[in-house]
Amino acid sequence: MDATQIILIVFIVLLIIIYPIMISARNKKENQRMQEQTNSLKRGDKVLTTSGVYGTIVDLQLDGDKKIVTIETGTDSKKGYISVDAYAIYTIFKDEEPKEEPAAIATENKENKTQDSKEDNASIVTDANSTSDAQVSTEEQDDTDKKESKKKKKEKKKI
Repeated sequence: MDATQIILIVFIVLLIIIYPIMISARNKKENQRMQEQTNSLKRGDKVLTTSGVYGTIVDLQLDGDKKIVTIETGTDSKKGYISVDAYAIYTIFKDEEPKEEPAAIATENKENKTQDSKEDNASIVTDANSTSDAQVSTEEQDDTDKKESKKKKKEKKKI
């Protein structure tokens, strides 16, 4: 066996050993974070579920080894209630309510994005024009070179 083959085999074996260790450490941290978050749930917390539902916790129940959370969603006359497993809570909003963009800000952001894209398109067109100008000048130079070479060939034929 060559030395490079041995090094390659050792490297592959190390990756096979180290990769699961790194993955399990990451999973352990994530599980610990989820456990802490689940244990810190209380009535009145504003939450976001993994399925994208915003709401407020109105009830917590222990059902065997499961923790079931009842979430109140909607406003005023359009309230609804959902019961989910505590692990379905993605985020807890502490001392703040999930904010939606006001219509004026959303419109302003859209206008800025539109203006930015127009500026980007203008710069692309400018770049394309400068590139095409460079190509035209290169083509003109090529035409001039061809004419000169033809003249030289004609002169040589005359001689």
